[in-house]
Amino acid sequence: MAVSVFVVGFGNVGREAVIQVAGRAGELGVRLAGAASSRGAVVVESARDLEGLVGLARRGLRLEGHPAFREGLGAVEAALEAGAEVALVAIPPSYESGEPNRGIYYGLIDSGVGVVTADKTLLALEYRELVSRARARGVCLGYRATVAAGTPAVDAARGLRMRGVERVRAVLNATSNYILGLVEEGLSYGEAVERAIEARLAEPDPRVDTHGWDAAAKLAILSNTLGYSLSLGDVERIPLEEIGEDEVRGARARGLRVKQVAEADYARGVYRVAPALLGAGDPLAAAEGEGNVIVFELEGSRVVLAGPAGPAWRTARVMVTDLAECLESRGASRV
Repeated sequence: MAVSVFVVGFGNVGREAVIQVAGRAGELGVRLAGAASSRGAVVVESARDLEGLVGLARRGLRLEGHPAFREGLGAVEAALEAGAEVALVAIPPSYESGEPNRGIYYGLIDSGVGVVTADKTLLALEYRELVSRARARGVCLGYRATVAAGTPAVDAARGLRMRGVERVRAVLNATSNYILGLVEEGLSYGEAVERAIEARLAEPDPRVDTHGWDAAAKLAILSNTLGYSLSLGDVERIPLEEIGEDEVRGARARGLRVKQVAEADYARGVYRVAPALLGAGDPLAAAEGEGNVIVFELEGSRVVLAGPAGPAWRTARVMVTDLAECLESRGASRV
């Protein structure tokens, strides 16, 4: 019998997740049971409901446009009503309060629903509690899409967990990388941020990217995956604008690059995200556009990982990878 999958969040990534799950339902052995936004939800009860849901996702329209949309129906309530066994969560981060994300995660997990997520909030704020709760309930928790999306950063960290990684340096926020590239070309920070918003690269609040919240959250997740206890609040964050536009452009003219660098030095207890001036020989200087670069330092050497982050369609594909693994390991947590 097909496994019921519910999508929480109907923004760019959530819509792509709907398309991916519906399009690969036979291959995966699943059925798309519905979707929720911040305003309500749709529970799929017929082929027509499913067709309408996928149609909205393909056209980039709001969930409220579905005939079966029920305003005020909460994500957890809707998922349970739909008989969901796994939920794909793609909602905006809420780093300061953790809500409503916290309530959604624990509501799903405590009800026995596995979670595959692209949202970093709870993993960055309380990784151990979230992982422990999923294990205790015997449900899967997939989070590959939270860090570098299209590049297997979480897999790399898992593979290095017992190798004594001493330091991580990384360019983890593609949006800030994109913005700095535009500043190098002559745009002001304000103009570059507007361009990133228009390109749908920036979070609804661009300060999540430019003030280091996103990269700090990813650094915390990577660190916990490596076996180090680190919370988002432990990471110092310095905004991009601390380095002036002329300095960014002048560095490029001298063969240098300014990048937003996330660093975790476990021996010294230094955790920060800040704009930094990099020489041409630094692997992080090679990060361009939507690309990420991560350097793991260990055993007197280093492992360098480079690849793409988003966009939304790629993030959704990575979520499907986690979903497939979740389905293969039903009844056991894969965290």
